[in-house]
Amino acid sequence: MAQNHLQLLLVEDDSLEARLLKANLQRPGRVDVEVAGTGEEALGRLARGVFDAVLSDVAMPGMDGIELVRRVRAQDPALPIVLMTAHATLERAVEGIRAGATEFLQKPVNVGALLALVERAVAERPLREELTAALGRRGTASPEDYLVGDDARLEAVRRFARRVASVPGARVLVTGESGSGKSVLARAIHELSGVTGRFVEVNCAALPGSLLESELFGHEKGAFTDAKSLKRGLIELAHHGTLFLDEIGAMPVELQAKLLLFLESQEIRRVGGTEPIRVDVRVIAATNDDLRRRVRERTFRADLLYRLDVASIEMPPLREMPLVVLELTGHFLRELSEEMHRPTPPLLSESAEALARYGWPGNVRELRNAVERAVIFHDGGPIEVLPPAEPGQAAAVGAGVALELGLTLEEVERRYLEATLERHRGEDFEAIAQRLGIARKTLWEKRKRYGLGA
Repeated sequence: MAQNHLQLLLVEDDSLEARLLKANLQRPGRVDVEVAGTGEEALGRLARGVFDAVLSDVAMPGMDGIELVRRVRAQDPALPIVLMTAHATLERAVEGIRAGATEFLQKPVNVGALLALVERAVAERPLREELTAALGRRGTASPEDYLVGDDARLEAVRRFARRVASVPGARVLVTGESGSGKSVLARAIHELSGVTGRFVEVNCAALPGSLLESELFGHEKGAFTDAKSLKRGLIELAHHGTLFLDEIGAMPVELQAKLLLFLESQEIRRVGGTEPIRVDVRVIAATNDDLRRRVRERTFRADLLYRLDVASIEMPPLREMPLVVLELTGHFLRELSEEMHRPTPPLLSESAEALARYGWPGNVRELRNAVERAVIFHDGGPIEVLPPAEPGQAAAVGAGVALELGLTLEEVERRYLEATLERHRGEDFEAIAQRLGIARKTLWEKRKRYGLGA
């Protein structure tokens, strides 16, 4: 549910106090509050409805608030839960936090501060869910889950991932062509390492140098004209996790010096700040550029390259692994069909031959795009996955339809309708309309407008 409209469950056995707190918390159009008088009733309401957060008293007859937290956490590890009590002790607070409570407050609570706390906890829920999922994968992740394909070069990459993941903080440099899977390898190393922090990806080529510095290192309030508040940088956000610097060769030389200082000291200073902040993070850098040539050209610092290139490996290009092309095609077909809630279709043998022959200049990313395009337009039977067309040639759209570049959308629609009607000749007209996702009347009118049969 959106942060600006909260659905809260208040668990309080004192009916008078429950009514008073509900009246103070309720905000028309912003905050709705339901009340449960016992822990058991709260569990029932949670099973039947969707709530953004739970606010619970600690001392209640039967199931107390701490036991309620334990029971809720068994079902939902990320739901914000605030415990409240008039008889707070350090021991009870520690017990509540260990049980999984988000916060432990003493009554009477400040309603404004409580709402601000809940809104922040709700906004941070995706991060907690990501962390919970990452922890759930610890010990079960395998390089084969990320790097698909039976090839000696890929097996060498998988061995590399296992080795560097087992060494805390080992810096890694991944080279290879665009789309070859450098970010996938970085993610695999992160997951295999079992760290509790986040995987934070930064594309150094996507931002100008001045903005990239603020994004990486953060800034203090008032550090520059638009710095209205303190901002934590992406390096800080990756604490106890992995920082992936993609396209590292595009980083401006002046910012390379600051990155080098961080790698040497494991400390950063926000823009406009004076206090050092210690950060424990693994750094993985990637590039499709020749950094040694860049060093000779004096556009990349040699000392930074030495710091980054502790353990390095090159991702092999897809065109050199034709068997892997077919394995990946099957993998993407299963993955994308599941995402689109469709059965996985078999691949036409003619497609397999064309896919294996194609050079794949865009590597794995280009192959996945080709499979996704085919799945989107697939409407039954074996699927035809075709390589992208060369510039000026026909572009594959799926189901055997080929369209020249430069056609109008109207002509694209006409040809696709014509191919679909031909493919399903003799089939019920209503069924064809359903395949296309339009009404029977709409299909009839389009067929008549384009002159596609009687």
